[in-house]
Amino acid sequence: MIKNKKGVVFTVLAIVISALFIAIFSARIERPVDYKLDVIETRISVLNDYMNIFYDYAEQAGSIAGYSALQAMLLEMDSRDRYYNRTDEFISNYTYCIKYGNITPSQSIPWMDNKSMIEYLDVMKNTASDQLNINSAFLIQYINVTQTTDAFEIKLLISISLNISDSYAYMADTRVITSTVTINGLQDPLYLMNDIYNQTINRTSIQKSGGEIGGNWSPEDLKQMYYNHEYRYFYDGVSFINRMKGNFSSGDAFGIESFVNHTHPGILAITNDNQSMADYLFWQRLNMSCTKEIYEIINYTLINSSGSPRNFQLDYNHIKRFNISSMDVTFACSS
Repeated sequence: MIKNKKGVVFTVLAIVISALFIAIFSARIERPVDYKLDVIETRISVLNDYMNIFYDYAEQAGSIAGYSALQAMLLEMDSRDRYYNRTDEFISNYTYCIKYGNITPSQSIPWMDNKSMIEYLDVMKNTASDQLNINSAFLIQYINVTQTTDAFEIKLLISISLNISDSYAYMADTRVITSTVTINGLQDPLYLMNDIYNQTINRTSIQKSGGEIGGNWSPEDLKQMYYNHEYRYFYDGVSFINRMKGNFSSGDAFGIESFVNHTHPGILAITNDNQSMADYLFWQRLNMSCTKEIYEIINYTLINSSGSPRNFQLDYNHIKRFNISSMDVTFACSS
């Protein structure tokens, strides 16, 4: 995915440069003195086009740098075996990594070589200077990280100041661009930090609401998600950002969830009768009453383990939210 996105950026850059070459060369055709005003006007138009295209390019560069920075932080988090759980640690490290390619001024990450936003924007800046004789100077003022509409996307609000000039004109502007960073295809921090097996975030193809009781999620939907290792938006789940922080607070507006592979030997070794296989409940080691809140699925056409060595277990809320019949479940234990 990241290679595809990088390809898009450099394809856009190639088109931009070609268009600017055509414009600039047409403006430099030898003409009588009377035409000099037209040349200046054309050149100013070229500078204006370059400024607009620079900001368009910056949006794409922000998306790529943002995705690469998340990959780098996951690698770094795995190597140090700790969540980004200090106050504002995730946001400060993430934005710094997007901008400069390092976690902090003193902590570099080899994965981010030539993948920072500044490095991407330098490509545009240097090409404009070398090929088009346009002088550029940019400054990334700030990067804000937010989630506004989609549990599987992070939005970067990036303020960039740009100054450009040539022999004819000078222009300056500051704009706030929005770059979208998908989390699809990234490793899930909860699985990564528990060192049993890794799981990649794979957004489900099921197009339904957030999983409220009485909604239209079905047992077959659970079956698809479990066997395909899929994720859905779930408002009671834990967002990707909070997964990076190790924050299991409930009621996350952009929560996501998957279901733990209950037959994996590493999972079997730490599972008891009091645990739900909803990922954020399982990985926080939350124990519930096995005679009141935790159910085993005994309809093996849904989740097949034939009870050996353990049935698939879910908490009451998930049983209700997937509309699983009482005939298909039993309490996880009898005492």
